[in-house]
Amino acid sequence: MGVGVLDIGTSSMRGILYGDEGQKLFSEQVGYTPSYLKNDWVEQNPEDWKSSMEHIMKACAQFAAGRGEKIRAISVTSQRSSVIPIGGDDKPVGNAIMWQDKRVVEMLKKLSPYNNRIFQLTGSKINPVFSGPKMMWIRKHNPQLYQAAKRLVVIPDYIIHEMTGNWVTDATYGSRSLLMNLRTRKWDDELLKLFCVEREKLCNIIEPGSIAGTVSSECARKTGLEEGIPVISAGGDQQCAALGLGIIKQGALEVSAGTGAYIIGAQRDVPGDLKDDVICNASAIPGEYVLESSILSCASVFNWFLRIGYGMERESEGKVYEIVNREMIESLKRDDSLIMLPFFQGRGTPDWNSEATGCFHNLTLGSQRGDIARSILEGIGYEINTNISTIRKYAGQTGQIYVCGGLANSEVFCRILATICGNRIFTYSDNEAAAAGAWMSAAVTLGLYPDYTSAFIQGRLNHSVNEVETDKGMQERYYRGKEEYSRLYDQLYNKKL
Repeated sequence: MGVGVLDIGTSSMRGILYGDEGQKLFSEQVGYTPSYLKNDWVEQNPEDWKSSMEHIMKACAQFAAGRGEKIRAISVTSQRSSVIPIGGDDKPVGNAIMWQDKRVVEMLKKLSPYNNRIFQLTGSKINPVFSGPKMMWIRKHNPQLYQAAKRLVVIPDYIIHEMTGNWVTDATYGSRSLLMNLRTRKWDDELLKLFCVEREKLCNIIEPGSIAGTVSSECARKTGLEEGIPVISAGGDQQCAALGLGIIKQGALEVSAGTGAYIIGAQRDVPGDLKDDVICNASAIPGEYVLESSILSCASVFNWFLRIGYGMERESEGKVYEIVNREMIESLKRDDSLIMLPFFQGRGTPDWNSEATGCFHNLTLGSQRGDIARSILEGIGYEINTNISTIRKYAGQTGQIYVCGGLANSEVFCRILATICGNRIFTYSDNEAAAAGAWMSAAVTLGLYPDYTSAFIQGRLNHSVNEVETDKGMQERYYRGKEEYSRLYDQLYNKKL
């Protein structure tokens, strides 16, 4: 029947069955929500992912059985940096510390003298998002939990173990830990010592696209999947999204505008002139790399305002989107100077300013909710443009920018982003880029296609592409807006840094 993809996101888990030519046959989705606690702590019960996986895989297995067919393999892609402590019985002994959690911020300030060395080894500056600092926090601030944890793993490690009985991770997740040497693609003794993490508590690293194991008898009993089918670790969700959008060779860029936003460009090797204003991670293509910029709050900010400004929890989403789109289009006709900084979880690249917060500037009594909604999309667009400019220093000018994620469905956002960036942008009718990339990974691993380009061409053959041009009438507005955005950030933070 083809490949089942398990896509583990921040707000939901999706399972999609693909045919051998990349056509969608069936999908199932389960939603969940992390717990946002005081002091910027964010946690989640690992049972959410285990039960979601079992429900989704059971639905996929039942669909395949109903057609009298079998699933070739399961390909797993996931959010990347949340940490789960696992006890000696291979079960969680505490909640996951989520990637958005900021409890490590004060602790990491003490490591700032080592920032340059850490960047040289890992391709990333010290930041609170990655998994290594979370493991360090557990050891220093909850030593009993650290001792009880036989392993410290990220979500895909846990789910792959639940499916296969094996404990492995792949290099895309290792490169989001600050514990893996980016060039050797192995756990690094110097980094492990610096972050006080014992190698024995970590999973063995495999390359993305590798078969991590096969469906165990226990998983088969719980889900109805056939025992023994391969389970493939396709790589992190953002790396897979880049693959699913055809970001295979250097040049084009992917913008994933979901809960957070990520801008990714392909690199065959680690750039020799790499600076710490960008992240270099392992790619979903074995042995290769990506340049990545991270914006920690994206669609989450827009959805926050839809809840408090438009009552989205009381009204249907369809009705809310219709109203907010109409009001934003009206707002674009007004030439106000409202500016929003989207740092509701701090700033990611280029400077990893965890002290930055969300800010609305130039609000007046004349400001309407449509103006605020529009300013949120513009602020996200300005921050994306800042990070695109950073990646262009290494990758050169980009002719095409592909956008996926929740905000890719907003025509208003796409038009704003295209005009701010001065580039046409492209979206696919099928917005499941991470799942498409995970299917491509498995299709190459299983020998269905000889290379990733061939798998991409076939997988996207029947997916229409929407092209959004820059709006010449708004170019002057956004030229001024970009200058005001940068000036405001500098006034608020650069004097403090």
